Amino acid sequence: MKQRLIVAALGIPALLLVLLAAPVWATAVLCALLAAVGCYELMHAVGQDEWKLLWLMPVIAAWMCTNIGLGEGWTPNPGLYMAAACFIAVVYTFAMAVMSHGRQRQLSFRTAMAGLFAATGIAAGFACLVILRGVSPAIVLTPFIGAFMSDTGAFFAGRAFGKRKLAPAVSPNKTVAGCIGGFAGSVAGMVVFHLVVKTWFQLDLGWGNILLMGVAGSLFGQLGDLSFSVVKREFGIKDYGTIFPGHGGVLDRFDSVLFVAPAYMLYMFIFMA
Repeated sequence: MKQRLIVAALGIPALLLVLLAAPVWATAVLCALLAAVGCYELMHAVGQDEWKLLWLMPVIAAWMCTNIGLGEGWTPNPGLYMAAACFIAVVYTFAMAVMSHGRQRQLSFRTAMAGLFAATGIAAGFACLVILRGVSPAIVLTPFIGAFMSDTGAFFAGRAFGKRKLAPAVSPNKTVAGCIGGFAGSVAGMVVFHLVVKTWFQLDLGWGNILLMGVAGSLFGQLGDLSFSVVKREFGIKDYGTIFPGHGGVLDRFDSVLFVAPAYMLYMFIFMA
């Protein structure tokens, strides 16, 4: 617990500094690095040393994240570059599968698909944070508030009232009470966020939007957490990595955010534009 608190005490201010005070490109660089590490973590979790056959995939993930996140303001014809990145990732993956097939270390289909998903899905999740940062330094905080406050509410509600298991085969410690507490925590976090930005930054998102985002933040945050836990259970690992001592890897810490960020981005651009 001490190690977790130390990492949080150092990491949270650093994250806020990049998100709130630094230019948009700094958020893009940070998210690209996280996407690259997350890509490696997923491939290593699924295929162990097989990931070395796809050593270029984390670079493609970072490229994909940057192109999606920064868009036309920074990249000429970003759609073309994104299509090129997808094409290169697919060709590269299956070329390595063909060349390694029949050898002592060959690329399995599951590792190949983990690499392709990581270079596109995980990269896109982090890219959504860059897009939200381009909208507003305050707005980029919403996925973290929705996801992390859901985790906090679930933790305390689960410890106080948790008896009935939510998904014991996937995550034995999660309970129905914790799930309900997660929704309460996310809504409460978004309410506080709304009051702060409305008072200090004259940014009014509307109470209806705030409450819906609070519910969605917990829903997609818990789904993201359980989704990446399924992978860990299937391949028998405790954590995806050790980059954050006491917390695990990038995917252990940002699994819920990777689901909440795209959900919030789509909601804002479709219903709040």
